[in-house]
Amino acid sequence: ESPRHESHVSAQSPKPSRNGSFSPPLFPQEIIFEILSNLPVKSLLRFRCVSKSWKSLIADNFFIKKHLKRTQNDPEFSKKRVLINIADIAPRTQPGSTIKSCSLTLKSIFEDPNVNTTEIEYPSKNESHSDWIVGSCNGLVCITIRENTVLLLNPTLRVSKRLPDIGFKKRRGYTVYGFGFDASVDDYKVVGVFSYPSMVKVYSLRTNCWRRIQDFPFEVFSNEAGKHVDGTLNWAVFSGQDGDFSIVSLDLAQETYKEVTQPCYGDGVDERTLGVLDGYLCVLCSYRKLYAEVWVMKEYGKRESWTKLVSIPYLRYERSEMFLTPVSVSKSGEILLRYGVNILLYNPKKNMFRIPMFPYDVISYISQAEVYEESLVSSTAVNQHR
Repeated sequence: ESPRHESHVSAQSPKPSRNGSFSPPLFPQEIIFEILSNLPVKSLLRFRCVSKSWKSLIADNFFIKKHLKRTQNDPEFSKKRVLINIADIAPRTQPGSTIKSCSLTLKSIFEDPNVNTTEIEYPSKNESHSDWIVGSCNGLVCITIRENTVLLLNPTLRVSKRLPDIGFKKRRGYTVYGFGFDASVDDYKVVGVFSYPSMVKVYSLRTNCWRRIQDFPFEVFSNEAGKHVDGTLNWAVFSGQDGDFSIVSLDLAQETYKEVTQPCYGDGVDERTLGVLDGYLCVLCSYRKLYAEVWVMKEYGKRESWTKLVSIPYLRYERSEMFLTPVSVSKSGEILLRYGVNILLYNPKKNMFRIPMFPYDVISYISQAEVYEESLVSSTAVNQHR
């Protein structure tokens, strides 16, 4: 795909300026485009000061899309980072949480055991509030504060947007959310599902408003956000008289629901967790707290594409409620996962765990881990993707 902005400027030999110094050589615009679209976002933000043409190029919609595509296709994960939500369990009237971004890229976390973090700043932030990461998409992250305040932010650009009030008059029940991208209209959408009475609303970044859609067909888990895969949001739900584990998806373009078929997990499954692993819908199955298997859907919507990726043994912790949540898989097959209240790396070839050193103290624990991409997509530029 070639850049739409073409220039007839060719490379020239340096020429002396009036004061005798030499100006840098000029390159064709397409070469500048290719070079810049491979650079990290932080470098691009600095390079906006080089010239008006560079500033215009870096802010261009086509360039932003090209840069994002290259970031997503990078097999080394060199422009992806991990957000962690650190919950504070110190005695207080209301437990709080802090959302931080890892200073190392996802690639570096697999290689370096020492990981520093930087606290993410956003409006309405309060250490006594229990903030929750709904999900990430194309560099944007959706966060809720006490269920009723929803924010979209780009941690790399340090820009954020507070969404209008969803309008749920809560007497009892709970609200769960999902965040994703509708490619059919180039729009980012947040979905809010209220449990009682049943009600579903969709927020559009383009229109900057909520509207009601068809009610959710099942009861959703109270602590799970919708998982975004290929223009759909997917929730683990209770279905049938026995309350079986099922997966229901909402198509963001058609606004229709359907059940996602699952593989045959075999006997002995006592717990299942729905997630997204490097862009694929995944299910982690726990077998009597002895070991867990990670299944991924290689082609969304096709039952035959479910593949068992890895089997992970449980460590012998004293607390029986320990559980696994997969976060990412390296090119070599090592898997990054949240294990109970910690982050671990598991190497299936060596059957060995490693513990990255995250800076948190004994009165806190990691309640969430979410991968996001460094991108130039802004939550405040409503028409950015047209």
